[in-house]
Amino acid sequence: MLNQNRVLNYIKQNLAFPFQFIELTDEKILEYIKKYSLREFSYYIPNIATTGLNLADPNNLVPNGKPNEFYITDELGLEILNIKNIYFSQSNWMFHGHPPLGPLSLGELVPWAFSVETAGWVKVYSNWNYTFEFRSPNIVRISPTPTSEGWVTVEYERIHPESFATIPNDLQMFFMDFCLADIMILVGRLRQKYGSGGGIKTPFGDIPLNADETINEGKEKKRELLDKLNTTFIPNVIISFG
Repeated sequence: MLNQNRVLNYIKQNLAFPFQFIELTDEKILEYIKKYSLREFSYYIPNIATTGLNLADPNNLVPNGKPNEFYITDELGLEILNIKNIYFSQSNWMFHGHPPLGPLSLGELVPWAFSVETAGWVKVYSNWNYTFEFRSPNIVRISPTPTSEGWVTVEYERIHPESFATIPNDLQMFFMDFCLADIMILVGRLRQKYGSGGGIKTPFGDIPLNADETINEGKEKKRELLDKLNTTFIPNVIISFG
């Protein structure tokens, strides 16, 4: 499981710490990562979460809105990026003839499959053929207006928590490189303010002013990482019609 200390140590070691002074404190490095790097990474590889939504609760209705618009609340207060699915009551399927149980024998398989297929086709043309649309920052629009639904389960995409614990195991090194590239660019820009020359003397020792080299290396690393993300993952893009 990834954590803040592991990410911080990886960045500092790759910036030549402790042999070279880093202008940013540990707190500033983590603050920048959580505000910018983590957010950008989450647009490509979001954290998946679920929450219950009571459609019958008037407190969940958007005030002065339409009767089919509801608020979604993340338990950690994290930004919601998109909705993957909404799971409604299975009673709607059974109302159209979907069997409540699976086949209990080979002989029941054919009629069971026929009933399932029939229920699916009938439901498409019924009032329970719900579609949904996400409206930023935390509103979902369900059509047609649900009048007989209670609790539903909403599966949604959100920004990863600031603990970094939800970063997928197979992408931990990728994420740390992603953060490192951002901090290299930031550090390089800070060093540019010192001006040109061989270095600057501080109480912590001499700081070599290789600002351009640090920025260029960080930009090149970031470009390579973004290329991999763009060719492997599709970032969240919300398109509104009308």
